[in-house]
Amino acid sequence: MKNKIFFTMFMIVWIILILLNFVVKSETFSEQENRYLAKIPTFTLKKLIDGTYQKEMDTYINDHFIFRNLWIKIKSGEEILLR
Repeated sequence: MKNKIFFTMFMIVWIILILLNFVVKSETFSEQENRYLAKIPTFTLKKLIDGTYQKEMDTYINDHFIFRNLWIKIKSGEEILLR
């Protein structure tokens, strides 16, 4: 029973995060990293076949994940504590 509750709660949180990614406006520049973030790739059949579309989409998703700056701060803090 505990596993079902945990799995259900995990899936609810995961679905909420995915939906928030579609709702929140994408930024174009990251001040923390001092760089421009990836733009959404244009779809072409050629890019799909040679695999570049998937790589570009992966980069876009990594750059625009919800609460991205928070996750970066948490990871940086963890690395400082583990030294």
